[in-house]
Amino acid sequence: MAGEFAVDAPTDQSVLDVVSESLPAQLLHSHTERRLWLDTHDWSLFRAGLLLEQRTGGGQQCLVLTQLDGAPIYRAPVGRRTVTARTLPDGPIRGRVAGPIGIRALLPKLSAEGPTSLLAVLDDLDKTVARVVIEGPWAADGVAPRVVRVRVEPLRGYEKQGRKIAAQLGALSGLTPVQTSVFAALALATGVEPGRHKSKPTGSFRAETPAGEAFAETFAELLEIVRDNLDGTLRELDTEFLHDLRVAVRRSRSVLKVAEGILDEPTRQRYAGELKWLADATSLSRDLDVYLLGFGEVAEAGPAEPFRRLVERRCRRAHAALNRVLRSDRCAALLAGWGHDLARTTTGGPLATTAIAEVAHNLLSRAWRRVAKRGRAIRVDSPAEALHDLRKRCKELRYLLEFFASLYDQRAHRRIVDELKRLQDNLGEFQDAESHRLLVRSCAEELRGGAAPIETLLTMGRIENDLRLRQEAAHAAFSDRWNRFDARTNRKQFAAMVSAS
Repeated sequence: MAGEFAVDAPTDQSVLDVVSESLPAQLLHSHTERRLWLDTHDWSLFRAGLLLEQRTGGGQQCLVLTQLDGAPIYRAPVGRRTVTARTLPDGPIRGRVAGPIGIRALLPKLSAEGPTSLLAVLDDLDKTVARVVIEGPWAADGVAPRVVRVRVEPLRGYEKQGRKIAAQLGALSGLTPVQTSVFAALALATGVEPGRHKSKPTGSFRAETPAGEAFAETFAELLEIVRDNLDGTLRELDTEFLHDLRVAVRRSRSVLKVAEGILDEPTRQRYAGELKWLADATSLSRDLDVYLLGFGEVAEAGPAEPFRRLVERRCRRAHAALNRVLRSDRCAALLAGWGHDLARTTTGGPLATTAIAEVAHNLLSRAWRRVAKRGRAIRVDSPAEALHDLRKRCKELRYLLEFFASLYDQRAHRRIVDELKRLQDNLGEFQDAESHRLLVRSCAEELRGGAAPIETLLTMGRIENDLRLRQEAAHAAFSDRWNRFDARTNRKQFAAMVSAS
């Protein structure tokens, strides 16, 4: 930014002394300032080009929203010692960050502490025309990198003098115009990697990569994702931690299911059972999370507060049960064994040395046939179980497409995945409506035996009916979605894609 400088060379004098001797300036005050940069676990603000920091010092606390280069956007006082997504004060900062963060929690990503000095620069009449702010050196998360910034802030109407002062500072030895923000400099020094987040495997395989090596790499990535989301799930920081953990476990089960011949069979069978146990343990908590996230929509149907409280109680109990599983010796043994037995390349089964392209062709072709067989068998009067089974097969196909993505032409791969996503959206709508209907009915049975107002039960009846209509609409729309997915052009494109590897 214009008028801001980095101190890139040590001097015998303090930066404050150097600046004070170079300018007609008076020290107004100095204080120690603490800065805390906040973002979601997946860096949604950073990816949106924003930095949010909480500054505490000089008897004041404030929030500062900036661009990635440190250029300020908004600044607002804040009275809370620790700001979270739930305690962001109303105002432009909240309005700007609410969209990018969505339902995710704001978490500390980097903290730093250091001195801040404010000087008043005077003209020939001893009138203040600008302020110079000296920030640092900063100590960040136990590291003391030499990050010092000097910034000129001209008063309104004195911009010309401000540019002159900036030119004087720029001529001093050791001061150079800034290239990066304080955050970027501290992140580099402390090893923080802004924007780094993985929610699914990103393995890059060559066609000739041995299958055992490719599978081990994928299992290692999936284990990393599970571990990365474990603490946030246990602490219930936001619902997406459990979602990402659960999806990583599901992906692992799908990869393990098709690892026959890649892994030795006793190992594959053992972890198939253990991963099913872990996946089952996450199911109820996630279902209740999803329902509560959408409760604002159903609450409009009437006096549903007793219903909400019951679902919240069930959700708390489900999370408590899940936490016992995640803290158990069995879970610890599963994760340790996962790293030892699945995430390392071993001799494995007879197909472990087969080129991954050959394995991918066979597995994807088989998964596609399974989807086609089930999808073509569904009729208007088919039971819900038929659509649920198709949804599972679609997930398995989707996970395999993600697993083997690096082997195929990206444009063709993207078109196939996009078509599959549309079909999955329809099946997901059908599944969600049914599972939520079952939840409403179960809660109604429990509330009916208590002292719930009749208005609540009537409201729940309306909610259940709305869900039934949604489910029927999804079922009715399935035929068109399926016909689009199963179109001859898609079948040919898929066959050409997997054959070309």
